[in-house]
Amino acid sequence: MTEIARYPEGPVEVTVSRDGDDLIFRSSHEDYGRTITEESRITAPDFVAKGPGPWPWFDLGIRRAGALQVLDALGVDRPAWTEPLAPSVLDLFERAHRGDTTVIELLAMGADPDPVDACGATPLWYAVCSLAAGTTVALIDEDADAGRRIELSARGEKFTTILHEIVRRGRTVALNHALAHGVDPDLVDSDGATAMHVLDGSADNVNPEMVRALVRAGAAIDAALPGGTQPIELAARMVLPATVAAMVELGADPDRGLDSLLAWWAVGSTFNGYRAAAVADVVDLLRTGGATVTQRHREQAANAGASEVEAALRR
Repeated sequence: MTEIARYPEGPVEVTVSRDGDDLIFRSSHEDYGRTITEESRITAPDFVAKGPGPWPWFDLGIRRAGALQVLDALGVDRPAWTEPLAPSVLDLFERAHRGDTTVIELLAMGADPDPVDACGATPLWYAVCSLAAGTTVALIDEDADAGRRIELSARGEKFTTILHEIVRRGRTVALNHALAHGVDPDLVDSDGATAMHVLDGSADNVNPEMVRALVRAGAAIDAALPGGTQPIELAARMVLPATVAAMVELGADPDRGLDSLLAWWAVGSTFNGYRAAAVADVVDLLRTGGATVTQRHREQAANAGASEVEAALRR
């Protein structure tokens, strides 16, 4: 292993070493008398392809000088990602990243709503990841592409879409605007998941609205991952009663939901026993929707040992 670069990055000292095809970044800084050291590893070809992760990013900022030093040490020409965005474009990205509603003013003055950064992401992506819903909706309404593929790895083999992130973060208003602008509701990410597969496990209050919006726009309620898993199976395992109820109402297979729930409960009850009442509620919903209780289900519930769930299977 050979050290190839050393540079300051704000208050942090960064050392870069090469170990075969890998680059090892070690950063250290002082924290009230302690030295805090962190280490990350990336292949040299990946670094040359898209710079330091995690991806996407829109501005190297204080990392620029160090990144250029590493590229020089590798003996390669400086890739396109080393070029900073034009100041006016960078300003839009920064405001979107902050969730700053002055983005709306920039759009009204004619700013391009959908410029692309060195990683292939747009202000809309960063706005969705911020806490401000209004900025996201404003960009979508100016025709920023809410279906854009966003690469999460240097070579693009791992990716998501802005639509997935909208759903993952529970942005119901943004979702409705995106679908109204013609975004395909059945877009898939690199795992083969649709947006309905990435509903958040803590958002049972808004998930049903998003499920209904996606289905109204033409999304398949029974879309399957490459391994066959459907959205209702994931919702059941996350014990999301309102989400499960909406999916069953819209035609999801309740038997799949019950199979998935009881298979998870047989193992997960060890650490999730406090959720027995909620699991029983989901069992009731699935049975009301037409799910058939099997001997296998009864055995799984008996092994878990929660009387509420066993009773729900008998009712």
